[in-house]
Amino acid sequence: MKFREITLAAIISLNFFSCKKEIVKTSEDIKTTKDTVTQISNISTENPRNNVQHLFTANGGSILYLKNGEIKGQARFDTDGDFVTELMKTKTYAHYDEYDDYLIGKERGDTTFFLNEFGRIDEGWNILKGIDIENPMQIVSYKSPKNPNPKEIETISETRLIIFDPETKTFKDENSPEAENYFTAMDDWNFYSHELSESLGKLGVQTKYLNKRFLNFNLLNKNVIDTKSRINGANVQALLYKKGKMPIVVPLILLEEDLELVKDYLR
Repeated sequence: MKFREITLAAIISLNFFSCKKEIVKTSEDIKTTKDTVTQISNISTENPRNNVQHLFTANGGSILYLKNGEIKGQARFDTDGDFVTELMKTKTYAHYDEYDDYLIGKERGDTTFFLNEFGRIDEGWNILKGIDIENPMQIVSYKSPKNPNPKEIETISETRLIIFDPETKTFKDENSPEAENYFTAMDDWNFYSHELSESLGKLGVQTKYLNKRFLNFNLLNKNVIDTKSRINGANVQALLYKKGKMPIVVPLILLEEDLELVKDYLR
């Protein structure tokens, strides 16, 4: 993993349970990037699942985050059968505000993150933003412009590996440290993007090198993805889309564990 961290650094310059990642901070310490979740006065009883914004489960129990900002949970909760309906009946013990890729508890000011630095969903999340999580590399967070330029939208309708073209730069002095770092990063990108394309090609997946800014998969509530903004909180450089499924984040340096997740996604 250290190898990936070191190499990606060059390319990109181009949390109730102990098993849960939690960092305690006050709300004032966090720079917000999104308006907080709108509070709903009543909970619908028609379909309990419709009220769920996030669900975290582990051996120690389960935590339910409702769309109205309530947090419910119980230790050693049985997750067999319709456990969400039963969990809805438990006592509300806290409230939260939601931001792009994390939550802040209103009572304690504790921060709970959804994703790691590479855009992978942390273990234990079964539902995020109302979406069932089927793969830890699944896209759950992205920016979508209100009125994107139609000429800058690439629509993907078939199974594809999409590799984002890096930003092209020019330098007055091509021997400057900045220029040399850029050219090294570009060499790395060329090598690893080719390796990634070759690896997925063996699985029958064609590659699309994206030179437009926005992506549309005809899913995602007709929204488009701004590839120049962070996806799943990370500087993503490639996505994998299987027709009919939510796209997933694919690291440029594909480790064995990543390859297994890719194979599982393509099944």
